[in-house]
Amino acid sequence: MANYLVTGGAGFIGSHLCRKLESLGNKVVSLDNMMHPCENPFDSKLVDVRYPQDMSKYFKECDVCLHLAAQISVDKSIHSPQETIDINMNGTLNILELCRKNGVKLVFASTSEVYGTSQKTKMDEDHPLDAQSPYGASKAAADRLCKSYIDTYGMKIAILRNFNTFGPYQNDDSYGGVIAIFTKAALAGKPMNIFGSGEQERDYMWVDDAVNAYLKVIDHKGVFNAGSGTTIKVNRIAHLIKEYSKSKSKIVHIKSRPGEVQRLCCDAGKIKKLGWRPKTSIEEGIRKYVDFYKNSFL
Repeated sequence: MANYLVTGGAGFIGSHLCRKLESLGNKVVSLDNMMHPCENPFDSKLVDVRYPQDMSKYFKECDVCLHLAAQISVDKSIHSPQETIDINMNGTLNILELCRKNGVKLVFASTSEVYGTSQKTKMDEDHPLDAQSPYGASKAAADRLCKSYIDTYGMKIAILRNFNTFGPYQNDDSYGGVIAIFTKAALAGKPMNIFGSGEQERDYMWVDDAVNAYLKVIDHKGVFNAGSGTTIKVNRIAHLIKEYSKSKSKIVHIKSRPGEVQRLCCDAGKIKKLGWRPKTSIEEGIRKYVDFYKNSFL
């Protein structure tokens, strides 16, 4: 049993992670500013990572901090780059300093968005960082800041670069993921709007697999990718959701978004050496998610 502190524990992945840690008999404290909680948030202390004085007391009896709090919307980062930097980069600096001063291990939630569009068939941890949005750039800066604390202070920090993740209770509004957004539209009989051609390729991972990746890297340091190693086009996602939901919704193509990555595909060889494997395929996951949504919200 250990004492875990999770920032962003009211968010989608964070809430699943908190519940998993708690189910294993650990003490879990979540910090969240509740700006964008998921549909089933973990009970959290109302704290913002931009204000270290409000967080410091929670690090006194903490063994491991899992830092997931972030401004995760690419669109919002384009309109509000300063807020994105303040939360994602400066907030991470605050967490790093509190961990350093209190001797706390850290797992940082990075993202595949730090890579930008894939420059090779599969993206390993040495793939160039070429973020294409203020969101991606803010996470890349925080990612490298964590690496600098490993090199400078010898801290035990794991940097987990999750590829696209989906599953129960992911937000289905403009702040949510495309699978949740498409499912909501399909089950309501509304148009499923695809930005651009829909030929964008993504590497999707079921949330339970993402949570297990966090658990695998807790006792390690350095950078780890987590993803399925396969890609699916956004057009295919829309058609699968339409099929599984038996929807008559129209699939509509709208104007492309600036700063959007065109292809992501994970090489997870490094974390697989620790014993991690994704267990749920994208097709199985989409079917499970559609069933979950119908049973939970309709």
